[in-house]
Amino acid sequence: MDVAAASAAISPAATARIDRAAQDFEALVIAQLLAPIFSSVETPGLAGGGPGEKAFSGLLQEEYARSIVSRGGFGIADQVKAALIELQTGASQLSSL
Repeated sequence: MDVAAASAAISPAATARIDRAAQDFEALVIAQLLAPIFSSVETPGLAGGGPGEKAFSGLLQEEYARSIVSRGGFGIADQVKAALIELQTGASQLSSL
């Protein structure tokens, strides 16, 4: 099924929600991929570190991931969006029967 044709069959609001959900999912995946990188880096005490940095490092990873997604990401969001649109159009076709 063509994603562009399928997305035309659902409302623009639903398409926007699907797009946002796909981007959020990709950001989550990228943040999980960044976690081992951040855990392997030791910050010297003079430059920060400590319990405060540990408490907020997850938020920093999420922001890095969102930044990566906003610049194109890895292409995961496109695949997720296509699958969600296909599920949405399939569900709407079933409810019209």
